[in-house]
Amino acid sequence: MDPRYNQATDEAIKQLFNKISPNEPGYAYIASFDDGATYKGAVGLDSIEKKLPITTKTIFNIASASKQFTAFAILLLEQEGKLNLDDSILKYVPSLGTYAKPVTLRHLIHHTGGLVDYMELAEAANIKYTDKLTVEQSLEHLKNHQIADFPVGTKYDYSNTGYFLLSLVVEKASGNSLREFSKERIFKPLNMNDTSIVDRYPTNFPVARGYSKNRQGAYEIFESPWEHTGDGAVHTHVEDFVKWGQNFTTGTVGGKDLVKRMGEIGPETSPSGEAIINNEDYAFGLSIGKDFDRHYLEHSGGWAGYASHFMRFPEERLTIAVLSNYDEAHSEKYANQIAEVILGKSAKK
Repeated sequence: MDPRYNQATDEAIKQLFNKISPNEPGYAYIASFDDGATYKGAVGLDSIEKKLPITTKTIFNIASASKQFTAFAILLLEQEGKLNLDDSILKYVPSLGTYAKPVTLRHLIHHTGGLVDYMELAEAANIKYTDKLTVEQSLEHLKNHQIADFPVGTKYDYSNTGYFLLSLVVEKASGNSLREFSKERIFKPLNMNDTSIVDRYPTNFPVARGYSKNRQGAYEIFESPWEHTGDGAVHTHVEDFVKWGQNFTTGTVGGKDLVKRMGEIGPETSPSGEAIINNEDYAFGLSIGKDFDRHYLEHSGGWAGYASHFMRFPEERLTIAVLSNYDEAHSEKYANQIAEVILGKSAKK
């Protein structure tokens, strides 16, 4: 396949978004080969109230697509000998209580830890997405729970708690918050100059307003001031996301061996040797995609007012990112369609 820029490909990708209204929340998208051939664009409004258009430099909350950065930070610290993936989470967050002792960092990375979702506990305490929720409050909720959802290592169950706790591990092992650590060790070296982790709201830089639809079908601002990091809270634009994608080939940060580990999936069997229930091919904050007749890395994100999807095709050296400021947006669908246009193969959906 010739990766040089192709006008027909660019037009075909633009056509995918031709039904998106210019007067509503929308999308920024990019598909970029490491050699520089890039297709990018934006449609819709960054802010309905101010009538600001989205551009490829508009910053979005990428929600759970943030998890790969957390896993990468953990691997960097392991590389430096500051932690071990088989450490118990209690070494770093002792307040969880003894029931969590068998839960290791590896379990949390691959979603087999069995800890209750902190979001469920917030909901049980009548805390809404639009209310303030601090790290301390969630730690208190988890401390008071003391019951595992299932025996550790026996089941795959996607867990925001796991990655939220991993942010605290980074802080304990490095002496810096995940926000500070990621800025100095990941974002700055990759020249992701507009990317940051937000642990306090409102932000001190412009971010696309997040929207949802109310019962009448009208768009209204829907944003969350929750202060957790690790499971989400990375804010970036599609052009910076490409710089991250390129690191999967170059290993500029971390080195090529560490980058390769980002695609290693978790164990397939439980401690007793049985198959892990509901297991998925989940690596280090990334899923392994198998459509388009090839393996690739991907992760989606959805959170109050935002939707995102990231794909990295290692053999093609291709990064695709689609970000939106509408929580019901189809970022994953569009990312797959862009891949289909470029690779000439359809997804097995």
